[in-house]
Amino acid sequence: MLDPEASKSALRSLFRRTPAVDLATLRRTLKAENYMGVLRRLTLLGYLPSYTHNGRYYTLREVPQFDEHGLWRFGSIGFYQGGTLKAAARDLVEKSEAGKTQQELQSLLHVRAHNELLEHVCAGRLQRNLLDEKHWLYLSPASGRCAKQWARRLAQKKRAAALPGPLTAAMTVEILVAVLQDSRVLTTPEQVVRRLHHQGADVSLEHVRWVFERYGLGKKGGPDSARALR
Repeated sequence: MLDPEASKSALRSLFRRTPAVDLATLRRTLKAENYMGVLRRLTLLGYLPSYTHNGRYYTLREVPQFDEHGLWRFGSIGFYQGGTLKAAARDLVEKSEAGKTQQELQSLLHVRAHNELLEHVCAGRLQRNLLDEKHWLYLSPASGRCAKQWARRLAQKKRAAALPGPLTAAMTVEILVAVLQDSRVLTTPEQVVRRLHHQGADVSLEHVRWVFERYGLGKKGGPDSARALR
């Protein structure tokens, strides 16, 4: 097996070529005989296992450029700055303004986190309320935070029910693209409606306001429209 200094050099060279690699590649690179030897050398530089593919891929902590959710992807391989899928599921629910459904988490993570969410609920690390006949809403375990998340989600649901007709995925994309085009300024819903109407799009102010609320647009410190489109 390569000595510690040679291992550092070999690992940095490897990850410059390929940002995420599997255990077999790491063993060949380090001339390591076993899994624990690989982990000891990775620890010298700091590493993360993938939260996808059952943790089969690895990257150095210095490699990823994480998004606002702490997520980074290399092709189909996903990494979370907090480590595992279980950690990602818990943290994304805890940090969300209105809780998360399993479907919403799957959209962010590109993998199902149903089992991980249930484990957190059973262990008291998350709470959940029935949102409708088919969906559970997962919430912070802290009672005050949980109440705020639940109230915000109910308010969103009420506003969505009052929309003049269904808000389709295509309409949502149109709104987000319009915000992106004005990303250098603090765009308002009214400005977006005027832009879309000028382009011939049939979108109401209520629809636009709901999308702004849903994606945290138009607020300093909120996610920008480019990230919302990803």
